[in-house]
Amino acid sequence: MSIAENRLTVDLIKDKLQSNLSFPDSVFFYDNTAGSAKMKSAMIGLLQHTFMKGLKLNPDNVTVSSGCGAVISNLIYCVTQPGEGIAIPAPYYPAFDFDLTCKNDAVPVAVHLSASDQPYDQQLQAASDEYLQTSGKRLVALLVTNPDNPTGTVYSEQHLLQMLKWCVQNKVHMISDEIYANSIFKPDCQFTSMAVLASGAEEHGLNPEDVKSYVHVIFGLSKDWCASGLRVGCLWTLNARIQAALQNVNAFYGVSGIAQHMIADMLEDLSFVDKYLKENKRRLGSAYDTLAGALIKAGIKFTPAAGSVFCWVDLRSALSQPTWKAERQLWEEGFVQRCGFIITPGQASHASEPGFFRICYAIVDHETILQLVQRLVGFITKSDAERQQVPLWIKKACMQKAKQEIEADPTQPAKPAFE
Repeated sequence: MSIAENRLTVDLIKDKLQSNLSFPDSVFFYDNTAGSAKMKSAMIGLLQHTFMKGLKLNPDNVTVSSGCGAVISNLIYCVTQPGEGIAIPAPYYPAFDFDLTCKNDAVPVAVHLSASDQPYDQQLQAASDEYLQTSGKRLVALLVTNPDNPTGTVYSEQHLLQMLKWCVQNKVHMISDEIYANSIFKPDCQFTSMAVLASGAEEHGLNPEDVKSYVHVIFGLSKDWCASGLRVGCLWTLNARIQAALQNVNAFYGVSGIAQHMIADMLEDLSFVDKYLKENKRRLGSAYDTLAGALIKAGIKFTPAAGSVFCWVDLRSALSQPTWKAERQLWEEGFVQRCGFIITPGQASHASEPGFFRICYAIVDHETILQLVQRLVGFITKSDAERQQVPLWIKKACMQKAKQEIEADPTQPAKPAFE
């Protein structure tokens, strides 16, 4: 349960795509490297129908790439020089480190923002000053995921505005990753897209031209639409220079013509979009409630979530010592080897201290969620001596493997079932 995927409503997506498998000859030929006209128009329609309601959007401002990882990598390639920093509120999505550095020499900078401390703009300025002092380089971008990965929380409009103002006033690129924007399952939660905030630039005392240059929104199909395998990620930006650069760079990251056509057909059916999103949110909320209820019953603390597919669990009390080494030991020797499940350790997400873990609950059924909590509680409540004992389920699995080896080749001695 460490994979950031939503598999809860894949049946609806599969049925919809299979219901119309016809496509024109044009899908077999070259098209716009930034995405087909049909696909870009469908994406704009989706945005205007869901989390960017009220905005008049232009399809020319959208670039379609093979996943949001490609979008982020290409955008950072366009806006950074070697050694320049990308501020990311922490804890954050572990793969950002790879996305930002795989082909770029940008430096991910974890910034632990505190809602109870100074305003976010002041905290960001302090982080920027520190990075400049220690590296001699600037922070040139702020990368924010909203709803958040790994906590599942949603940023308030006040905090988003503080971040937007700081970025624009300091000529820092404001990159808003909104890939979970349509996965908010708490009905009382208010989500605000950075594009919506940017549209009121003058109202917020900002120069509209500066906002156009520095605000970029990322979204896609991998999470909200159970389609990580289709590899569709998008960038919305009003920055004409970035659009022109991506027109060339994106030639290596295009989405197939057939996939674009089929997906666009699906998204153009707004009746289906409404029904799907409603059901997806219901299933996400139900899975989250199952996990949260089991954790509460077990007395395990966690950060209340409102969206995405994550639960940020506090297991500091289960550590032998308050160190990253102890966290790694609990994860590897305890959860992976003894309990038989994989969740993401907090160090991978640049947590502020050891003992936090990310659980992805949207890739399994409710029974598996409950089994995870049962194994988790069963292990962390044991004494150190009991934790070292080999669990019965592992013994049975090892014995079964040894039996299979003997049956496959009776002339060879069986390997020890377990040590």
